[in-house]
Amino acid sequence: QSCEAARLTVALPPGAMVRDFLRLLIRPRIDRKMFKCEQSQSDWSEAYERWNVIYVWSLVLTSLVLWLGRALWELSRLKLGTVFEDILFTVVDILLCTVLNGLSWYCVVKRLGFCGRAGYLVWALIYVFLSIGRLQTITWSQWFLFYILMLIPAGYMILALIQLYRSSRPGLLT
Repeated sequence: QSCEAARLTVALPPGAMVRDFLRLLIRPRIDRKMFKCEQSQSDWSEAYERWNVIYVWSLVLTSLVLWLGRALWELSRLKLGTVFEDILFTVVDILLCTVLNGLSWYCVVKRLGFCGRAGYLVWALIYVFLSIGRLQTITWSQWFLFYILMLIPAGYMILALIQLYRSSRPGLLT
């Protein structure tokens, strides 16, 4: 299937794929193998999958810590309306980022890049830009320093994507 055809027939991942990603989120796994930079193609796919899950969890934990800090500050100033706005923003942010990471997992792990080799680079660029965006928030407030924690899984995901690109056959379309 060509990339053009894939683009025309894009659909949400089947229910089984969503359940598979949710199962991964429920049982994150970290081991020494994830930190190695010399792996085979199948290992890089697994490394990407594991770091993707860690990335989602780091996003959730970071968002909740930041929300709690903001909520306490706002409650101390009796800004109840702002607390509710922050709850909504935090929930939407977590949901959107989880869906994006689930989609990237589906494209990279289940569909081998989705549009072949180029798909690996596209996802790597997406995570580079997401990381730059998170870093930009640090200039807004010291509270956002927690986002630095997300750079570790993002960096390993980008490395895995580059390695998957390098080890895939040119012209491979899925």
